[in-house]
Amino acid sequence: MIAINRFFKKFRSAWSDHRQEPIRFPGLRIIKTSLAVFLVLMLYLILPETSNATTAAIAAIIAMRGSIKDSYVAAFIRLQSTFIGAVFGLIILELKEVTNLEYNTLPYNLLLSIFVLSLIWISVSFLRSDGAVLGSVVLLVIAIGPILDMTPLQAAVTRFLDTLVGVVIALLVNSVLPLTPHEEEEGKDA
Repeated sequence: MIAINRFFKKFRSAWSDHRQEPIRFPGLRIIKTSLAVFLVLMLYLILPETSNATTAAIAAIIAMRGSIKDSYVAAFIRLQSTFIGAVFGLIILELKEVTNLEYNTLPYNLLLSIFVLSLIWISVSFLRSDGAVLGSVVLLVIAIGPILDMTPLQAAVTRFLDTLVGVVIALLVNSVLPLTPHEEEEGKDA
């Protein structure tokens, strides 16, 4: 038992940024994030099959922050990056259809790479640079992922709306269950 205890102590000191702090119970922010994910998943039980609970749950996790103000900033960045990623994803799917390109071919992969480069450059140059990665992820999810009998426009709009649902649920949960003053101070430090 002592050897196991030592192992976890060494593991924690090597991998954790809370090396000297005692293990604590989950705080309200963790609980609110979990609640937002649960509400998203429950909502998606009644939505059409083309909706994507994964996209909405990820958006809820990203939008949940240590304060309501930080959540609004994260939500704005998430929606902005999702919008630009959805527009680029729509364009690439339309180009794929017009040019009869096949998935996972050299020309299509080259086109995807050029679009990722363009999206990151536009995001960093003209929008919030911290949204560049998220926009690229949305582009790739739309351009590579299955779109289930949807048109390119439906796929792009659906992914954007899925993100919007997740962000709205996270903002509602964060507004209804505000953080304690102690956790708000920790949220500012994180």
